Amino acid sequence: MSRFDRGRWHRILVWTGASLAWGTAFVTARADASGSTGSGQPSEGQVASVSPQPGMPALPAQGLVILRFTPVEAPEPEVLTVRVGRSVASSPALAVPAAQAPAVAQPAPQPSSSGS
Repeated sequence: MSRFDRGRWHRILVWTGASLAWGTAFVTARADASGSTGSGQPSEGQVASVSPQPGMPALPAQGLVILRFTPVEAPEPEVLTVRVGRSVASSPALAVPAAQAPAVAQPAPQPSSSGS
């Protein structure tokens, strides 16, 4: 059994269609009001100017500002080599006794199968 009966599906479709139509009409009205040609190319009366990129461009009255990012290559990571040496104790009181030396780890036992 569906959560949405036939009437609910129809209401969803009607409201979705109405909102898409309203949105399309709004975008079309904004495009007509701004006088854009929609081609993306400057028309005969417009002159395309090319200027060097400033730090932050001035915001236009209408439209979008496109900022382009030119990635900079990351510098090579520095390799640090640190050598640590062990000093020999000069007095017997500072020497580590053999009983306190770390024990050698025992290998793990091998698994056995019961044949089942």
